[in-house]
Amino acid sequence: MPAPTPLPLRKAIWHRHHNGQTPATIAHDLGLRLRTVQQLLRRGRGAIAPSYQRCGRPRDDDSQQLCQEAITLRRQHPTWGAGYLRIQLRRRHPDATLPTERTLQRCLRQAGLGPAPKGRRPTANGQRAGQPHEVWQMDAAEQVPLASGQRVSWLRIVDEGSGAVLWTKVFPPGELVDGPAHRSPDRVA
Repeated sequence: MPAPTPLPLRKAIWHRHHNGQTPATIAHDLGLRLRTVQQLLRRGRGAIAPSYQRCGRPRDDDSQQLCQEAITLRRQHPTWGAGYLRIQLRRRHPDATLPTERTLQRCLRQAGLGPAPKGRRPTANGQRAGQPHEVWQMDAAEQVPLASGQRVSWLRIVDEGSGAVLWTKVFPPGELVDGPAHRSPDRVA
């Protein structure tokens, strides 16, 4: 949608029209499109003030209700952005026509809620071990193919503080054995 014609220009159009100039002459002299001048003159003297209430699309009741629900959710969860709020609305209303992410952002801003903080939240324990042997990490890999085509698995223990590998056990996959459920497995572990 083009920008509204500025108020001084609108007044000049009406002043020139009142003095007997044709819409084509007014449009040429003021550098406007003829259609713009004709539409302003057709709307009458009340067209001097821009009619901003005609801008945009009116929201239907369902969309307004979903926006209000998003605002409520955002107040309960301040770190949720418009995209995640839309996901939550989809889970709650799977058959509804949801407002777009941008519409939700506008609704939140109009409700006085700023954008959600950027990035992901830090993990609960963001600190690593400070000394050797304070924390050990265990890592496992299964069915890793070697260049020979053989598959192997391994179990490794690493010291978190120093990064040193403390122990590694490499072994070929073994056959599954009967467990407490007394089932007989038919595949390789």
